[in-house]
Amino acid sequence: MAMAFAELLNQEARALQADGVDVIQFDEPAFNVYMKEAADWGVRALERAAEGLTCTTAVHICYGYGIQANIDWKKSLGEEWRQYEQVFPALAKSSIRQVSLECIHSHVPPELMRLLEGKDVLVGVIDVASTEIETAEEVAETIGRALQFVPKHRLYACTNCGLAPMPREVAVKKLEALAKGAALARSRYG
Repeated sequence: MAMAFAELLNQEARALQADGVDVIQFDEPAFNVYMKEAADWGVRALERAAEGLTCTTAVHICYGYGIQANIDWKKSLGEEWRQYEQVFPALAKSSIRQVSLECIHSHVPPELMRLLEGKDVLVGVIDVASTEIETAEEVAETIGRALQFVPKHRLYACTNCGLAPMPREVAVKKLEALAKGAALARSRYG
């Protein structure tokens, strides 16, 4: 069934590419829940969804937002969220070029990013589960932590997930904080 869905996603992705899209990101909320399956066949299904694409391909592994079941599940994960540890080696070997991770206010140990050697890493520096606006300093610090494990030419600062649930004015301010924090990080870390 996963391969059948991957085939449908591939048809949609190819159509988007034909329309001129430069980057296609697949969102994958199951890779941190079904880690063994993700490593065994999930990454193959993801690659099938991206098959034949010449644009940049990315995957976002989501921990989920706004649904009480997700909130409760995250509380059960403890102080360290190590789910990525099981799927990152398979993603590192995959044809997917970029991996998008939730970083700020998550419990994912940043050193796990080392397991994505050779990939562009999109590091979430903006929390989408809160309307509190990050400071440029907070964003720069999160980027600095990630730079300990990802070469700067492979690191891209982004949001933890989409900003669609946010009120527009909050989303705009969060994006401004992202830009200011990235500029501050560039001045600090080169």
